[in-house]
Amino acid sequence: MRRGWRKGLYRRYRCKGCGRWFNDLSGTVLAYSKLPLRAWFFAAFQIQSKVSVRELAETLQLSYPTVFRMVSRLREGLYIAAPTLRLKGVVELDEAYVKVGLKGKKGLKRILRVRGLRRRGRGAYAVDRPPILGLVEREGVVRLIPMADIAAKTVLRRLLKAIDMEDLEVLYTNAFPAYGVLRGVGRHETGNHSLDEYVRGRVHTNTVEGEFSVFRPWSATFRGYSKENIHLYTAQYNFTRNNRHLGRVERTLAMLLPSQMP
Repeated sequence: MRRGWRKGLYRRYRCKGCGRWFNDLSGTVLAYSKLPLRAWFFAAFQIQSKVSVRELAETLQLSYPTVFRMVSRLREGLYIAAPTLRLKGVVELDEAYVKVGLKGKKGLKRILRVRGLRRRGRGAYAVDRPPILGLVEREGVVRLIPMADIAAKTVLRRLLKAIDMEDLEVLYTNAFPAYGVLRGVGRHETGNHSLDEYVRGRVHTNTVEGEFSVFRPWSATFRGYSKENIHLYTAQYNFTRNNRHLGRVERTLAMLLPSQMP
């Protein structure tokens, strides 16, 4: 059932099942927004490039908090509605660490730490150096997954959700001890970097390491962000990389309407 136009509203419809009213924007990141659609489309189009929120705010002539909320909602839509990509075939696995804290968090009470976070050893979420697990198919699908730590049980739990074990041909990793738990998970081969063994036939992790070399400069665009939001940034990166075969206009529509995401 449709209801006619009313000033300031989009065309409204009534569900025959539950009797609730909705409009053309219901169920999208645009729902309940009072901002013009052109601002949303422009923001979704521009954040695919290395554009900061402050630059977007100046271009749109909107306040920084308003545009920050817009971009956050776009990323939340990608994180929530993105299809669960289960990797298969030949998959490479590696980890990287990012230096993030609680930037922008209000009312933060803690002892100040040295800027730059020069902490030795492997990082963890608790010490502001959360690991990011990188999974890449050699055919092209990318998944970067933020982790609390890189313990063996944590890695195994995430991998069982991220990889289609029935269609997995082989999993390549380095010789990091935490990956030893994967020996019983399908076919698993390793290269020992500590012995300068980086390539042995088809055994290497160069593809996923190359992906991190793309992610790091992309991430540096934002001049730091809170570790509480790292899942939103990796969701945006995964979306952009996995849809790099599309044009920017197609990606913009997919970002605003995640249910139609390819």
